Amino acid sequence: MKRLLFVIIFLLAACGSTPSATATLPPEATASQKPVATTIPSAATPAPVTEITVVDSAGRSVTIPQPVTHVISLAPSTTEIIAALDGLVRISAVDMYSDYPAEVVALPKITNPDMSVNYEQITALAPDVVFAAGITAPDVITAIEKLGIPIVVVGAPTASFASVLKDIALVGKTLQKDAEATKLVDTMQSDWQRLSARVAQITTKPTVFWELDATDATKPYTIGRDSFVAELLQAAGGTNVFADVTDAYPQVSLEQIVVKAPETIILADSLWGVTPAAASARPGWETIPAIKNQRVFPIDDSLVSRPGPRIVQGLRAVVAILHPEVK
Repeated sequence: MKRLLFVIIFLLAACGSTPSATATLPPEATASQKPVATTIPSAATPAPVTEITVVDSAGRSVTIPQPVTHVISLAPSTTEIIAALDGLVRISAVDMYSDYPAEVVALPKITNPDMSVNYEQITALAPDVVFAAGITAPDVITAIEKLGIPIVVVGAPTASFASVLKDIALVGKTLQKDAEATKLVDTMQSDWQRLSARVAQITTKPTVFWELDATDATKPYTIGRDSFVAELLQAAGGTNVFADVTDAYPQVSLEQIVVKAPETIILADSLWGVTPAAASARPGWETIPAIKNQRVFPIDDSLVSRPGPRIVQGLRAVVAILHPEVK
């Protein structure tokens, strides 16, 4: 499996076959049961919310019983959003790639290495809601719906900083953590704008080759014009050498990279063992300015590829590489 599937972690979507297990419906009340007396709230005491309806990232209206106390996340970015909204205690299971914060590592994994979904485990855990990824396969969404479990799609297929903020608001509403979501969104927006404004004052915009996956070093994957990372790189004061490519994550040749002559190379595959020394030693790369001037840098991919709360940290990390003078 190419490391690209790991590097573009926010694109990891669950896929699988129709579940073999079905949801168990609650038993109906018997005729002998007596009605339970209820207290009618006064005007000063609002009635407790029993359900809410949200419009998710796919434009679907989803009704969710409240309160939500048990959830399952199918995407690392959504797992991080839930945790950031003080909802870590509510997570019953996650996808196999969720690894932040550290507490989620020990949680049950609901997806398999082949990205199929364990529907039987979902049924057994009986979550109040399942959060799917932006490009989770439609058959997975349908299968979970057939289990009688609300499923909310979080994340646009093509993410942006603006869409990340909307994702946080959506998760906040679902968990009735609106105040926490608003505070987080305001902080992220303020920090992003402050940092990008400082960068905008700098006239130099070094050209950058962003390496996603060099399993084949002669034809590595990179970022095109319409990728989420391309927006981040531009905000950080860099010039993407493959901004003229419409494919979000194209595979390019050595010859193309040499012609583009990037001044800086950022290794987003460094977590998978790719080092600046190894990249610099690749045959044919010795003529690239970034190699000659030792401008090859690793980066923590989880900060820049997951459209979640830590994306501002990702922006800071890229700015530190390209414009260390900016504080």
